[in-house]
Amino acid sequence: MKTTYTSLLIIAGLFSVIFLFNACAKPDNSAILPKEQQVVGTWSINRIQLKIYINGTFMMDTILKQTPNPVNYVSFDANGGFEYKFNTASADVGSYEFAGGGALITNSTPRSYNWTTLTLTNKLFTVVSKEPDPAFPGALVERYQTFVR
Repeated sequence: MKTTYTSLLIIAGLFSVIFLFNACAKPDNSAILPKEQQVVGTWSINRIQLKIYINGTFMMDTILKQTPNPVNYVSFDANGGFEYKFNTASADVGSYEFAGGGALITNSTPRSYNWTTLTLTNKLFTVVSKEPDPAFPGALVERYQTFVR
C-alpha cells in the first residue's frame, strides 16, 4: 500500500512539473507580425557560411571566422535605416526595403546587400545571397547568414 501511494505521488509530481514548464513557456507570436516589423532591431551575426560554385560545379563550403571589432551586428530601424558590421571597424550604413518573394534589399555604403529571407522569427533570422565575389574570381558564391537576438 505504501509503495503504491509513493508511486502515485511521484507520478503526480512529474505531471505537475511538466504542466508548470508548459504553462510558463512563451509562445512565438512572430508569425502574426509582418516581416517589416519582425526585422526591426539589432541582430547579432551568429554565422556566415559560403558555398562556392565554379561553372555550376560545387567547389567548396566554408564558415567565415569571426573577429569582432568590437561586435558583429546587423540593425534595422522602423524608418528603413540599416547598419551592417562584420569584422570591420566601421559599419556599412544606409537603408533597406522588402521586395517581392522575400527579397530584402539594402542600399548602403560602401557595400549593398541583396538577400533572400529563409527564416524569420523573433529570435532567428536567416538570409542567403548569390553573387560573384572578388575574393573568388570566376565563382558564384552563396552566402548564408544567420542573425540571432
